[in-house]
Amino acid sequence: MEGKGSSDSSSAANSDEYEIVSSQKKDEEPKMEGGDEAAVKEKLSECLNDPEELDTSLVNENRNVLEDESNHTMFHNISYLGASKMTEPKNERLIQGIIKQFNVLDDLQQESGEEKTSIEVALAVPKSSDEQVVLRSIASKTIVTTFEICRIIFFARGMTGSPEQACFAFTCAHTDHQDKKTYFQCHVFRCEVSEAVTKVFVSFAQAFKKKDDKGSKLAELSAHECFLFEVTLEVKEKAEGTNNYDLVPRQKGVFKLRSNVEKKVVVTVQQISRNSCRLSVERCFGMLVSPGRNVRHADMQLLEHVTMATSATPSTDGSQQDITHVITGTWDPRETSFAVLNKETPAEVPSVYLTVAADLVMSQVAEPVRFVIETKARILPQNERYWYYTKKSLVKQFNVRVERRADNEEFFDVVGIDKSEEIELNRSKMNLTLQLANLTSATWSSLKSPPMYSDEADNSPPLVAMDDDEENEEPLLSGFGDVSKECSGSELDSWSQVLNEWDRDNPKVYPKILPVLIKNGVPEALRGEVWQRITGASIQQDEIIEAYRVLITKESPDEKVILRDIHRTFPAHEFFKEAGGVGQESLYRLSKAYSVYDSEIGYCQGQSFLIASLLLQMPEEQAFGVLVKVMHDFELRELFRENFENLQMKLYQLDRLIEANMPELHVHFQDCGLESHMYASQWFLTVFTAKFPLFLVFRVLDVFLFEGFDAIFQVSFEIHQKCVKLIQIKIRIFFLFLKVALAILKVAKKDLLNQDFEGLMKYFRVNIPKTFRSEENAKQLMVVAKNIKLKKLAKYQKEWLVIKEAERQREDPVVRLERENKKLLADNLRLDTENDNLARELLTSKIEMRKDIDAIEDTKDYYEKELESTKSLLSEAVDEKSRLSTETDSLKLLLKREVDKLDTELASKNQVISEYKTITSTLSQKLEKAQAEAGGGGKTEKLLHKDVPKPQLDRELEKLMDRIKELEMELAQTKLALVETKCRNQELTHQIAVSEEMKIQESSQQQSNKKWFAKTLYSIKETAAASSAMSRVSSSSITKSTSVDVLKNLPDHD
Repeated sequence: MEGKGSSDSSSAANSDEYEIVSSQKKDEEPKMEGGDEAAVKEKLSECLNDPEELDTSLVNENRNVLEDESNHTMFHNISYLGASKMTEPKNERLIQGIIKQFNVLDDLQQESGEEKTSIEVALAVPKSSDEQVVLRSIASKTIVTTFEICRIIFFARGMTGSPEQACFAFTCAHTDHQDKKTYFQCHVFRCEVSEAVTKVFVSFAQAFKKKDDKGSKLAELSAHECFLFEVTLEVKEKAEGTNNYDLVPRQKGVFKLRSNVEKKVVVTVQQISRNSCRLSVERCFGMLVSPGRNVRHADMQLLEHVTMATSATPSTDGSQQDITHVITGTWDPRETSFAVLNKETPAEVPSVYLTVAADLVMSQVAEPVRFVIETKARILPQNERYWYYTKKSLVKQFNVRVERRADNEEFFDVVGIDKSEEIELNRSKMNLTLQLANLTSATWSSLKSPPMYSDEADNSPPLVAMDDDEENEEPLLSGFGDVSKECSGSELDSWSQVLNEWDRDNPKVYPKILPVLIKNGVPEALRGEVWQRITGASIQQDEIIEAYRVLITKESPDEKVILRDIHRTFPAHEFFKEAGGVGQESLYRLSKAYSVYDSEIGYCQGQSFLIASLLLQMPEEQAFGVLVKVMHDFELRELFRENFENLQMKLYQLDRLIEANMPELHVHFQDCGLESHMYASQWFLTVFTAKFPLFLVFRVLDVFLFEGFDAIFQVSFEIHQKCVKLIQIKIRIFFLFLKVALAILKVAKKDLLNQDFEGLMKYFRVNIPKTFRSEENAKQLMVVAKNIKLKKLAKYQKEWLVIKEAERQREDPVVRLERENKKLLADNLRLDTENDNLARELLTSKIEMRKDIDAIEDTKDYYEKELESTKSLLSEAVDEKSRLSTETDSLKLLLKREVDKLDTELASKNQVISEYKTITSTLSQKLEKAQAEAGGGGKTEKLLHKDVPKPQLDRELEKLMDRIKELEMELAQTKLALVETKCRNQELTHQIAVSEEMKIQESSQQQSNKKWFAKTLYSIKETAAASSAMSRVSSSSITKSTSVDVLKNLPDHD
């Protein structure tokens, strides 16, 4: 039975101890159908409108009253919205959809005023798993139906913050008594108050629990009182140039200590169990430190300047205060006795051991209580700097078993001290420690370290013992283990140089130091980039991204298998833990995309582990590119083809290698009936990614990708040689699989020889993954694998081919033909599916193409219309240009005539002026002569009057006056003609300017005409300006000529 909440882990009630079984009772289970609105309305309306029929068909006569309401928790104000059939009773997403469907239906009925299909019920949830969930109608006061707890499969509550937050549902197995088949229904409820959902959930969680009196029996058997203490160890180092002390980093259970640096050891002790009394710590009797482990008391060195500080904080339940004792001791590692802990640890040695002990004097205990902590440390140079700094304390729990003294019951004698392995400190979840305080001594003894896995016969170094509970038979979840991000400065410099020298466009030409660096491990921060370069995926980056974006939009026939697999892929890793989270969505899209890309293989179970490993190092698109390269270029897909025949060959080679290298283990496997496919198939198909810690997974992938990469390029260089050579090089790609498998068996050989068949299967499933949780063990495994020499693989391959051929010969032809026919049918089905997909894609592409063609034709028609319109405008523009050219020519001719006329007039005016000047000069000379002769003005006047008679003078004067009038009229007419000429010039100038502007807007081809018109316009303007100036001169000249003419017409009396 499982259950899951909507928002957090605490909202799920589950129990893996129940199985779906057929009902053994004679009472018929109620058949509540649903799934669509009409069916739900019909069924629930029958329940509401005909209660008598309900009583006889769904309930027995004696089921109207609960036999014992004290064993149930009653919930009122609950509406039963309905039930729907389903095929996946544990699919929470589907259940949430059903909840939403019924809730929306009920709201719509309530808003529209329709008769509601839901019924008001009282829900009785049992307090134990032996009872039944009872559903009682409020209207009829009768029991509608009951559900056995063992038949309820999944409980889910509505999403918090959504309209369904007041709803809950559970799935239940029902039996059809006609055909005896089991079907599943999802029953949906809604509470009037949303807060009641939590109480219902808690009640169901309590009902799911089986009765277990084991803890109480153990407590009764325990003869000793147990006090549980939590002890924390920290090491501080003196900061350079100051008197301050800083915490040292701790990575993968190893303290990083610098040599020749003064240190302080800090031990924190706190009693976390709630006993009849508290063991009060009076003082620290002494703190001791020694290199190594399992150290004798006499060999430990007492630290100086040991102090103890005590602090009290309120407990979480407020019942009493938590007392914490902090003990600090000064440690100078430069002393001779600490030489091992002050000398730099060699590179070939993973770490050294360090033992710290604290002797505490407690008021109720007669003798000091010693807490001993053993840990690992690595000594680094004094000036070492850390790339990834991790401050993490070592926390262990000590169970002090005591018994009261016979002579004084207020005092205790220590019976024994049991030590747990390292725990993760989490104050918010200390409720588990309260249970640990009541464990018996036998239980605590089981927490001691298991024996180390080593192979003495092979003289391989012993592996570090892992701290596992031997009674814990559950395997570790995939995706467990932390990956260190620590990297030394020299290593970073080496990788930086390699990446700079490594040509991205030609990855097969790599620096010579690359193989050494890869076998030592790729830094976590650079692993994604290195994998992409090794596989060559970085070269086709743009094409891969474009192809991936297309593939994720297509449907895959393997979607159900993928959805089932992603929920059990790396559940221990934070990135993939959340259902429907970013990690699982990326895993789903990438698995689906590859199944569409490689339709022959599709998606095979186990591929998700390799894909998840890639996603932890790079984004989806890049991970897809690397996956394609690994499956095709590295030929990993060959293991999945042709009924896994290639995988069978690898397993046969493994069997023969075990027989050759570890014959006693081979015989033991044969005696137990254990075959290699039972444990190694998953290793090979998932590239060791499914069950092993991530540190080992990534190290294996580092070497596998590089060796496959190196072998592939050797193939490209030597492809012109014999085919045998080509096959041998391709075999190298899978060398690592066989080496790692042999190394695992070699390391665990001693323990495997002591197991029977069931023990072997459990050991492969549980113990081996736990063995390599330690980074040191994983590194040691890779060293063992590296040193293994594989021989006669080609011979084993030929043997396997001969065996397979003999099997085919011995095989019944009918069976063989049936198998081949089945294979052909499967291939035919696959090809038909591909054909259907291609046909569908072709049809879709044709439809899209037709739409594009229609759009292009519409665009074509539009542009054709635009072209015709443009041609028409162009024709009009050409006509207009011709018209304007004609007008321009006429204007030019007219203007030329006007200019010629003005030139003629100007010439005549110039002649008049010249004559005027001559006459004026002549008259001036005569006047001066006359004045000189007359000798004065009076005499001249008299002479004039004397010589010329008056009538004659009057007649002459009249003639002169008439002449002046004629000249004035002529001048006026000339001025008027000049003004008219100027107006005509201005009009012509304006027309020419407008015509020129129109020509510029019509076409750029008329630029030459523009220049011509501009010159013409400029000449016209100059001519007009000159004419204006001459007119003004002429006007003044004509005005002066009137007086000249008068003088000219005077008679000459000389």
